[in-house]
Amino acid sequence: MINSATADIIGFVGAVTILSGFAYQTLRNAAPDRLSNALNFIGASLLALSLIVNYNLPALLLETAWAAIALIGLVRTVVTRR
Repeated sequence: MINSATADIIGFVGAVTILSGFAYQTLRNAAPDRLSNALNFIGASLLALSLIVNYNLPALLLETAWAAIALIGLVRTVVTRR
């Protein structure tokens, strides 16, 4: 089982990952691509994992939705390139 301190670290890594993906996409001034979608998916998933330990239902639902949207975008970029 993950303890609270470890969950916090996972959450911080997730937050930095999401922000990195958002900055990458925004500073490129382009539509989301595979990298930005992957960073958003990984970051939101890590934050959701930390929120299971440090329970916060609204934030958990937000991160779950964020991860799902990013995963859909990631799948679309992979399918479109084929």
